[in-house]
Amino acid sequence: MNLPRPESSSTVPNHPSPVRRRVVVLTSPKAGSGANRTQIPRLMDLLAATPIEAALTHDPSDLDHLSAEALASGESIVVVAAGGDGTVTLAASKLLAASNKLSSVDQALIPIVPMPLGTENLLARHFGHRVEAEHVFNTIVAGTQQSIDLGSVRSSANSRVRPMLTMATCGFDAEVVRNLHLRRSGHIRRSSYLVPITRVLRQYRFPELTIEAVSDHGEVEREIRCGWAMVYNLPCYGGGLTIEPDAIGDDGLLDVIAFQGRSIASGLRYVAGIKTGRHLKFADTIRFRAPAVRIHATDRVHFQVDGDYAGRLPIEIGVRPKAVKLLLPPVN
Repeated sequence: MNLPRPESSSTVPNHPSPVRRRVVVLTSPKAGSGANRTQIPRLMDLLAATPIEAALTHDPSDLDHLSAEALASGESIVVVAAGGDGTVTLAASKLLAASNKLSSVDQALIPIVPMPLGTENLLARHFGHRVEAEHVFNTIVAGTQQSIDLGSVRSSANSRVRPMLTMATCGFDAEVVRNLHLRRSGHIRRSSYLVPITRVLRQYRFPELTIEAVSDHGEVEREIRCGWAMVYNLPCYGGGLTIEPDAIGDDGLLDVIAFQGRSIASGLRYVAGIKTGRHLKFADTIRFRAPAVRIHATDRVHFQVDGDYAGRLPIEIGVRPKAVKLLLPPVN
């Protein structure tokens, strides 16, 4: 899929009266830093100058009744997820739940516009979204719709189900995310990961993981043992790295990478390979696609979803085809 080319103009857009009548901006009081903090009020000003009814909320539960009201009345509505990847994922799961109450189709009926204010913003970067208010406004009034799959990660440890838009991983990098999660304070920057990475490199021992590829009928089709497992919906990863370049976000399948080595030396080799793009050529790198996977371990192993610490194994990951609707930036 060719990614859309966002417009280069930073001037106030001059569009005809938009057809969408309501916009809900979901954000956090801590969203963004520096100059980016001014973009949300700038967007609200742009919307106020049009016939669009706009609302700003910091409470995700507001999406429940606002979206239900709009869907029940047939009113057009767009949700702007102003924050990081977690904000987009939260909005997607809320809107899917609201749509399912009114439709037998397992797909969200309300489109999302990501407004990237987080550290990585993987999904927004992948689809060409930018933080500038004018760019977000242009996407609201003239963007094109794109449906993508939504992964679901079920933890057997606590029976919790987490939505997944980009990826889930188990092993070394998830342990880094966990270390950061336990010690974080304030806004996360890429430099925040340096100390956790150093600590995990000294301590992590790459316990054995088992990945089971599960068919649509619930049958285990293959089993792989490894020391590091990654499951992708989109070809996105932090730090600008591309680990699974062939992941397709709307094919109804999960893209799995298993690194079979289980030593510190193997881990360092994988990290170096990822940095240089050679990891896919390693003989002990296994790749496959499946509609669902189960991952478990005999030792305590943690996992992360979309860059956030999520718990410990075992987990089961499935996919809901084209369950999330996005508005992509208009192409010039």
